[in-house]
Amino acid sequence: MSTPDSVSPLSADDIAAITGNLDEVADRARAAAEASGRSGDDVRVLLATKTQPAEKIRVALGHGFTLIGENKVQEITGKAEALADLDPETHLIGPLQRNKVNHTLRHAQCIQSVDNLPLAEKINNRLDVLDETVDYFIQVNTSREDSKFGVAPEDAEELITATRALGRMRLRGLMTIGLPGSSPEEIRPSYSDLRELSETLRGSGVMPAEAAELSMGMSGDFELAIAEGATIVRVGSSIFGARDYS
Repeated sequence: MSTPDSVSPLSADDIAAITGNLDEVADRARAAAEASGRSGDDVRVLLATKTQPAEKIRVALGHGFTLIGENKVQEITGKAEALADLDPETHLIGPLQRNKVNHTLRHAQCIQSVDNLPLAEKINNRLDVLDETVDYFIQVNTSREDSKFGVAPEDAEELITATRALGRMRLRGLMTIGLPGSSPEEIRPSYSDLRELSETLRGSGVMPAEAAELSMGMSGDFELAIAEGATIVRVGSSIFGARDYS
């Protein structure tokens, strides 16, 4: 594992590209929030760092961004040492297998992908042993695609009620992965449905009023998600470039 001192330096052009992209995304997110009648500070940009090397992530963290998200537990643990001195807020945004809970809790402050009660119980039981707490989102499959993780919208109330009874976990809100449509008319409903579900569940008391966060939107559609109420947008390729799966 690379240490902060041994990470290979990027070229000046690489650094300039990343910081320029960060500034552009931040400006666009702020403008979208203000266009929807909110403050730009109401929306946080989460750096989606799947497959991205630690040296690129360090540039972004050094540029004032503090929130990162990984899809895989092994990437969280694999990069933790190289990023430790920058102390990022780390979220797991991909599916979590129950046998990876211990590794996740060592480094992640929030799990955005809770979508079933056995997983939540496993997390809570481990937190009891550690005498710690963790933040979480309920992932909802608003696009209703078979390939997507997440609880069905009509089953979210039952799951949220059960997870709120677990004393070690703090609900922050709801998360979804939008429909990969080709037009706003196709994409928007998966985001508006999450907002409406959140409003309904908070209005009825199923979710606490403070659990109002909505994590939704990615590089190709984050402005549309912000227009529908996103408080966290998960942006990766618009900042770091195409992912390297080699």
